Amino acid sequence: MEGTDERNERLWSFPEGMLSPDDSIKDFQVEARDGRAGKVSWASYATGESYLVVSHTHHLHEVHHVVPAGAVESIDKKEHSVALRLTRDDVEELPEHLEPAAPVESWMVEAINRATGTQSLGGDMY
Repeated sequence: MEGTDERNERLWSFPEGMLSPDDSIKDFQVEARDGRAGKVSWASYATGESYLVVSHTHHLHEVHHVVPAGAVESIDKKEHSVALRLTRDDVEELPEHLEPAAPVESWMVEAINRATGTQSLGGDMY
């Protein structure tokens, strides 16, 4: 069980040193492994509870997906972009979030944990 707790902590935290306490990635472009995935419409930065809401247009309406912070590979503050360790399909398979600024509910956290369980996400997990 301890290994699961450690994995969840890394999955839901930005890798150490990636962001300073005053940084914000809201409105940054999001690049998946296979191309543009959208933009960051919301982010939470609390250690062990960090995530970003990636928004993109799908069939003429905007959709929002919750991406755990551990999926972030790098942040380019100059270019205002976030690179993910996920593909665009991976992002779209994550739960939809109707209101980007609303808190993420526990069922969504559990769904994301299940969806990313086989992927190596979170800081030094490689």
